[in-house]
Formats: sequence, C-alpha cells, structure tokens
Amino acid sequence: MIRLLGPLVRILLLLAAALLPSAWPAGLARPDLVLLVVAGVALLHPPQVGLLVGLAGGWFVDLVPPGAAPLGGGALAYAAVGLGLGAVRQALVLSPVLPWVATAVGAALVLGVRGISAAAGAGRALPGELAWTLVVTMLVAVLVLPLVTGLERWMSRRGWA
Repeated sequence: MIRLLGPLVRILLLLAAALLPSAWPAGLARPDLVLLVVAGVALLHPPQVGLLVGLAGGWFVDLVPPGAAPLGGGALAYAAVGLGLGAVRQALVLSPVLPWVATAVGAALVLGVRGISAAAGAGRALPGELAWTLVVTMLVAVLVLPLVTGLERWMSRRGWA
C-alpha cells in the first residue's frame, strides 16, 4: 500500500500541472508545468520511471481540455524527455546548473513538437508564443524544479517512491 503512494502523488502532481495553466491570465505565456514535474521525477529515477511519468503527463496534456492535436503527440514528446533525462541523470550531478540546462533542452523538444504539429495544421502555435513559453517555463523551473525533486527525495527516503 505504501509503495502506491509515490505513483499516486505523481499522478496528482501531473493532473494539477495540466489543469493549473488554464487558470493562468489570458495573454500571458504559460509555463509548461507538466514538463517540470516530468523533469523533477526523471532527474532522480531510472529512465523507465521518467518514461512512464512522461507518458502519463503527456496523456494529461493531450486529453485535458483544450487538449492537443494530434492525440498522442504530446505523450510521446514528454515520454522522450522523461526517458532522456532519466538516462543522463548520473552525468547531471557534475554541476548544479546541468539539471536546468537538461530541462531547457527537454522543454525545447516538447515545444518543437508542438510547433511542428501546428505547422502541419494540428493546433495553433506561433513561434513567438513558443519562445516566450520556453522562457517562462525556465523561469518557473527555478522555483518548481527544486520543489519537485525535494518531494521526490522525501518520498524516496520514506520508501514511497
């Protein structure tokens, strides 16, 4: 039972991260909070955990209104980011800046997929909006990423994760 608390907390974090941007003021660039949750988990766990959390986060982004088109594109992008961050997590301990750099690369990948989908006619994403979203996501990452990784460490010490 206790072993299920970690995945349950992650699912709740992903759901909150997917729903919270809808409350963001209109006209402002919205940070990609789901990416930050995926990054925070993937930076501390093996690649398989990052892949699964990324896949779940991508499904939330794809399915929670207004949703994303094509369905599953976001899930694959977030899964790739989770897998990649999980795979390089050992190398990122060399510098305290490297996790943010890796998260920025992951955010650029997700936003690139969103831009390519929009260029193909699925959804709407302007290059300026995508650039501002990347900037705002990385500014918010300064606060959110340590909180998520701290929560993950705390759950790991308690045997929940």
